[in-house]
Amino acid sequence: MKSVGVSSRPALWLGERKLSTVMLIIGGLLLLSLVVGMFSYLLIQDLFSFGSFPGGVSIVGVNVSGLTKTEALEKCQKELAEVANRPLTLKIDGEEYQAAPDRLGLNLEYQEMVDRAYSQAWSVNLFERMGRRFMNRPKEINVSLLAANNDEMVSAFLQDALAGINRHPHDAYIDVTSGVPVIVPAMDGRQADPELLLADTREALGTAQRVVDVQVGRTPAAIIDSVFGQFIILNLAEHKLSLYNREQLLIQLPIACGSARYPTPVGQWKIVAKQRNPTWINPGTAWASGMPPSIAPGPGNPLGTRALPLNASGVLIHGTSASSSIGRSVSHGCIRMHMRDVEQLFEMVEANTPVYIIKAAGDPGFDVTVKPFWQ
Repeated sequence: MKSVGVSSRPALWLGERKLSTVMLIIGGLLLLSLVVGMFSYLLIQDLFSFGSFPGGVSIVGVNVSGLTKTEALEKCQKELAEVANRPLTLKIDGEEYQAAPDRLGLNLEYQEMVDRAYSQAWSVNLFERMGRRFMNRPKEINVSLLAANNDEMVSAFLQDALAGINRHPHDAYIDVTSGVPVIVPAMDGRQADPELLLADTREALGTAQRVVDVQVGRTPAAIIDSVFGQFIILNLAEHKLSLYNREQLLIQLPIACGSARYPTPVGQWKIVAKQRNPTWINPGTAWASGMPPSIAPGPGNPLGTRALPLNASGVLIHGTSASSSIGRSVSHGCIRMHMRDVEQLFEMVEANTPVYIIKAAGDPGFDVTVKPFWQ
C-alpha cells in the first residue's frame, strides 16, 4: 500500500502541470483572439474612415472632424466668410489706413487649406491612429490661414498709405481762425521703412486679423503745446481785444483799430516792450508831417499813459483820450484803448506776450498754421 501511494504523487503533479499549461495556452489564445479582434476592428474603422477627416482636425479654428473634403470646404467657406471679407488695416498713433480684400486681390485658398488639413491628418502612421482611436484621444491638428494676393495691388495701396503715414514734424500752434483759441498739439515727424512695411503687411495678410502695427522712425517737433501761456487776440472786425491764459479767457476789452487807408496788419506778432507814460516819437510818415518830432508824456500825448509796442512796424497798443474813437476803425494802424483799460492790461502782460491780430472770426487773414516770418 505504501509503494502505491508514493508513485501516485508524481503522476498527480504531472497532471496538474499539464492542466495549467493547457489553461495558459487557452488563455493566451483567447487574449490573442481579443487582440486580433480589436486590431481588426480598429483597422476596419480606420479603413472605412478614409475619405473623411478623423477627429481633432480644424481649419483656422473651424472643426471639420468627421466631414468629407467637400463638406469641409463648404463649412469653411461659410464660417470663414467674415475673415475673407475683413479689410487689411494699418494702424499708427490712433490712425487707420484700410483696404478691402478686392483692392488687394486678396482671397482665401479654401481648397488648399482643406487639402493640407486632410494630408496632415492622414499622414499620422497607422498604429498611432489606431491607438488614438482606441483611447479616444485624437491628434489635434489646426491648419493655419492660407491666402493669396496681388503683389502689385498691395504695393500700390502701401504707397497711398505712406503718403499719410510719413510726415514732417509740425510744431504746436494756436488756431485763432474762429476768434476763439484752440491749442493744436505738436506732431512728431514720421518715416516708415517701405521694405519693412511690405514685409509686415505680407505677414499680416496670412493671419485672420489682417492688422499691421506700422513701425516708424520719429523726429520730434521743436515747439510743444506746453510752451503756450498768455496771449492776446485782436479781432479787428469786432473791435475787441481778448487776453487768454491758454484757452481760458481772462479779460475782453473794446478797441479802435486802423482805418481802411492805414490798416492794422493782421498776423502773429508779439509785445516787444512796456512803456509807462511813453513819449510819442514822430514816425516820419505823411500823416505825421505836420506834427513835432516828439511829444512828451502828459495830457497832449497821443499814446496816453501806457503803450505796448509790437514787432509789427510802427504798431502799438496804447491808451487814448479820444474815447469816441473806441469801437471804430479810425487809427493810423495802432490799437487804441480806453485809458483805464490799457492801464489794466499793462499790469497783466509782459514783453514777448504773443499777439494775434485777425480780420474777423472765421477769416483771420493769414495762415494760422505757419510760423510768422520773424520767428
